[in-house]
Amino acid sequence: MKVRIYYCVEHGSGAVIPRHHVAPYSVCEDVDVVELDYLRNILPAQALDQLLKRGEARISSIEITEKLSGKRVENSYIKLIIVSE
Repeated sequence: MKVRIYYCVEHGSGAVIPRHHVAPYSVCEDVDVVELDYLRNILPAQALDQLLKRGEARISSIEITEKLSGKRVENSYIKLIIVSE
């Protein structure tokens, strides 16, 4: 089973947003496609379970984000989606 890894950075978070302004948004870039077995050694059990049940998972751990993307930026996270390749 293959999993696509996206590296995402959230913009505009943490601020109070009046009704007429745009809500925070994330910009994501496609990082890689890996085998699920590769992620079994990296992800916590809860994240792996979510990925298998929902077909996707969001990982906000700085350490895991850095390990999977090679980047360490505040307000960033990893989005994992199971793909049929």
